[in-house]
Amino acid sequence: MKRIWLDEVSGSSCELRDDAHHYIKTVLRSREGDEFGILTPERLCTARVAQINNKFTLLDILTERPVVRPDYRLSVYQCVLKREYMDFAVEKYAELGVTEIIPVISARSMKDVKDKSFGRYHDIAVKAVLQSENEHVPVIHPPVHLEDISADNTEKLLFYERKEGKEPLKVQSRDVAMIIGCEGGFEDEEVETLTTKGFRVVSPFTPVLKAETAAVVFTGLVRMELE
Repeated sequence: MKRIWLDEVSGSSCELRDDAHHYIKTVLRSREGDEFGILTPERLCTARVAQINNKFTLLDILTERPVVRPDYRLSVYQCVLKREYMDFAVEKYAELGVTEIIPVISARSMKDVKDKSFGRYHDIAVKAVLQSENEHVPVIHPPVHLEDISADNTEKLLFYERKEGKEPLKVQSRDVAMIIGCEGGFEDEEVETLTTKGFRVVSPFTPVLKAETAAVVFTGLVRMELE
């Protein structure tokens, strides 16, 4: 069943206009009687199209329940990438069920995140959650400088391609923080800083991955462990 996102739903019906109406009428070519899921920050509803015209769509709410939140915590510290790559990473983190995303300013990363970027990140994450049929949209935090990271997660992972010796990834906790570098990776001093903050250096295999590839691969590996 297709899903749409609304900030809130109240009562036994809701009227959609603007983008949501356009999506249902024009993109999905919906008709009266079609059913949809509606995801909000707190609820998952099923709804039926009661009326649709050129100006609005009227939905009857059929059922609703609280969203199912992950039974784990997965925080990703992502060193800030160029716009298209950062957007890609946010999308994949949302698809893979990350619970929070923290942009990081590092020696080789982009040096700022514009305020307007956070609205775009949220929209990207919402679309990814709808597509993947997750029910939790990751919380996206303001950026932090690498030296100021203070992750309180039980287990902290630093994926670093220059680590000597490869070993399979083993995750021992359901409260995990992981950090992914940017183009050019981490400087040696940054690795030392992160290890003093409790991050365990891991390198599951030999290839040196691009940052956006690492975002998908390593998050997928951690999620498989959490499953």
